[in-house]
Amino acid sequence: MSTVPIEVLYVGFGNVVLRSRIVAILSARSSKDSKAVFSEPMKRLRDDAKEAGRLVDATCGRRTQTLIVTDSGHVVLSAVQSSTLAQRLGGPLEVQDAS
Repeated sequence: MSTVPIEVLYVGFGNVVLRSRIVAILSARSSKDSKAVFSEPMKRLRDDAKEAGRLVDATCGRRTQTLIVTDSGHVVLSAVQSSTLAQRLGGPLEVQDAS
């Protein structure tokens, strides 16, 4: 019997997300103020997911660096930087802001 390998993305502290379910990897920090906890759109996304019961905290008490949005509408919080997760997915090292 052969098995189909399941491809996962390691998001830190022993937590993984199925690669095929990932819609977006978003930086939680505002580009203008790197000390800000969350940019306003990311805060709204996190709060809406929490109210709907679709928030998964995979930070293990660390500072949230990245929000991962899945095709089921779940939002996964990760303490790993978004650029690191993009590298693990095989994407570009850094996405340039066009503004």
